[in-house]
Amino acid sequence: MVLPKIASKFSSAVQKTEQEQKIAELQIEIERLRTAQSPELENELQKLREQLQNQSGEVQVDLNLIDPNPNQPRQTIIPELIQAKARLLKKHGQISAVILVRQSNGRYILLDGQLRTEGAKLLGWSTIRAVIVAMPNDLDQSALLTFLGFEDLNPLDKAEAVFKEVMKSANLSMDEVSTMLGTVIKRISKELAKLMAVSVDEQQQGLELLEITGKEQSLLLVLLELGLNPSSVKANLMPMLYLPQDLKQVIRQHGLKGAHALALATLSAKALDISENQAVSERIAATDEVLKKNLTVTETRELVRKIKVKYLKSNEQELKEVKIIFQKVNGISGDLLKKASSKQLHEMRSLFQQKLQEIDKAIATSK
Repeated sequence: MVLPKIASKFSSAVQKTEQEQKIAELQIEIERLRTAQSPELENELQKLREQLQNQSGEVQVDLNLIDPNPNQPRQTIIPELIQAKARLLKKHGQISAVILVRQSNGRYILLDGQLRTEGAKLLGWSTIRAVIVAMPNDLDQSALLTFLGFEDLNPLDKAEAVFKEVMKSANLSMDEVSTMLGTVIKRISKELAKLMAVSVDEQQQGLELLEITGKEQSLLLVLLELGLNPSSVKANLMPMLYLPQDLKQVIRQHGLKGAHALALATLSAKALDISENQAVSERIAATDEVLKKNLTVTETRELVRKIKVKYLKSNEQELKEVKIIFQKVNGISGDLLKKASSKQLHEMRSLFQQKLQEIDKAIATSK
């Protein structure tokens, strides 16, 4: 496989008016290589930095003048990652991995190098080596920031970043995105994958042929331009936004994978027929086991299945016992009652009245 030259592609994107398609193509390649953990990707990103360095020159930037990128998709940086980067910087220096910044009103917006910047601050550095990136007026800034910011994101940060971009670009609310995406994918799921490999103009023409227009078209075009398959976004990214808070926290703090989180999320109060507090306790215990034993997705799903079986069997047993009681009570016929003594009838009525009170209490508690 021949890796496309990322630096040259980026250069073309900066210089031409077809930058959206260039960056979209680049993003697809980066996402694919990130998934494959390809060392070639880091080599190409380094070439990109070197090209920008040759164009703009390298400078020492005051760390106090660097502001975080407000559109940074990465919302999660755990202290361990910063400490690890700080150790590398202390041992080896910054080597050649300069950060990328954009000048703004006498200060700098960080585009690439968040961990290096935080590590340098932790070490007490006053400056850091950087390349100032020019931002021409015709370059889609949002696409550039997406490209620079999507490196190695956890699934929750990626989902939040993607849908933030989608809502802004397509001018839709999250509820509209969710409803619209689900509806349109049902109609054209098979055709969407084919549109991934064509140009923006061809994507638009293809959607129009499929009678996808208006807001639906805008929504799908944004996702396609980001190099994302809408069907995959619906199945894998959107559920990240609706995960229970305990699972979101573990993703951010302990690196729980998206597929593992989705499996664990099915341990809900409704699915197990238990209280919300009990469900949270079950998820936390299961999540701890997944992390400690480094379980695969398949092993995690098997763990979840066993937990569900435990609760389902308990519920089934209770239902069988109640069913037996129903059968016995229903078996009390009028003829049988006529044959019973007055004492037995009074005792039975007293017992039934007592049990009815207990049933009423159980019903009130379960509400």
